[in-house]
Amino acid sequence: MISYNGFMQIILIPYITAGFPTKKLFLPILETLSKNGADFIEVGVPHSDPLADGPVIQQSSKIALENGVNLKWIVGACCDKYLQQQKIKPLILFSYFNPILQYGLEKLLKDLPKPLFYGLIIPDLPLEEAKKYLSLFKKHKLNLILLAAPTTKKEKIKKIAKSSGGFIYLVSVTGTTGVRRKLSSELKQKIKEIKSYTKKPVVVGFGISNSKQVKKIISYGANGVVIGSALIKVLEKSKNSLPRLKNFILKQ
Repeated sequence: MISYNGFMQIILIPYITAGFPTKKLFLPILETLSKNGADFIEVGVPHSDPLADGPVIQQSSKIALENGVNLKWIVGACCDKYLQQQKIKPLILFSYFNPILQYGLEKLLKDLPKPLFYGLIIPDLPLEEAKKYLSLFKKHKLNLILLAAPTTKKEKIKKIAKSSGGFIYLVSVTGTTGVRRKLSSELKQKIKEIKSYTKKPVVVGFGISNSKQVKKIISYGANGVVIGSALIKVLEKSKNSLPRLKNFILKQ
């Protein structure tokens, strides 16, 4: 487990959909991101009904599913001995709750290789339900990272700040993921509010698409950012995708 004081001032978390654009590129993508500035890597489990995902990530999920990728494949790929020997940055599994239920929550927490995996983000698991599983996550030395939004009320923010493992994931906008030109005007105040309740880092995701937005979010007081849709777009064409991915990450 990484202590709060162990975080860098700026945490860069790229998001990838596992098995997109191909299964073969899964490990090379993890290696490229790990060597070129990622602090953590968010690994998305492809899902047929991704409620929080915008069109870019939805399409990547569709392709990954067509490639035969599911949660079982992801766990197996991450348990591979070769991958275990590489210097891969800590992974955060991003999955809707249904695939986890089908796999079995405790079985998943047990099967995910540690310390390779740092924690999980389950976007459709409400705070009230999440509380029931916190002891299970602690038992298996994994963080359950909770989400907050610009519209989340004060009392709920306090509870999220207390219960979230590792850091608080602040969604930059209400709605689905996807590249956006403009950040929410409420974002700066919400970061300040969360930080008044906890010393845990605040990481902002959803809609972050360029280095200018990254700098602005950091200037608001956030400790880091998640970049998803913009990165997926870099990978849409598998030809020369790794050099383009490297260049994209180094610019953030």
